[in-house]
Amino acid sequence: MLIRIVEFIERFLLRLGVASGFLTLLTMLIIVADVVGRGFFNKPIPGGNELAVLIMVGLIFLGMAAAQQKKHNFSIDLVTGFLPPGPLRVANFIATAVSTAVCGLLAWLTIDIAHAMTLSGESSYGVIAFPIWPSRIILAIGLVCLTLQFFFDFLRAAGVLPEKPDEEEKASI
Repeated sequence: MLIRIVEFIERFLLRLGVASGFLTLLTMLIIVADVVGRGFFNKPIPGGNELAVLIMVGLIFLGMAAAQQKKHNFSIDLVTGFLPPGPLRVANFIATAVSTAVCGLLAWLTIDIAHAMTLSGESSYGVIAFPIWPSRIILAIGLVCLTLQFFFDFLRAAGVLPEKPDEEEKASI
């Protein structure tokens, strides 16, 4: 039952990663429309820059869990590249445990901040008052999702969950 729940959540996290890819396209369209409006009609999109920043937060933070799941997040294997399999497993276990704890702490703190800023209706001061609190919520959701993925990776490193086959192995099956 645990494996099915984890698989369901991981499929959801991958879909969030796909959605963050579409946010890249949306950001590009907003910026191009703003540049065209500014350059040809001397009328930029009101709040276009602020909206692009909000979307950028979603693009980055909603895609982090999917990147971790696919092992596309950066890692430095200067030392671990020389380790034999046994110590490498121990190092990965420790790194995953620390990553889960640190990311969980960050998620907890950002949830608290997002809640407070949502209640206060935080917004920017500029030509138009643009709400900032949605980006705080997106950031918190992204960190919670990343924490979940680190936790699943930790459960795999601890032997509680079976290892996921590599993409190359899946393609050959």
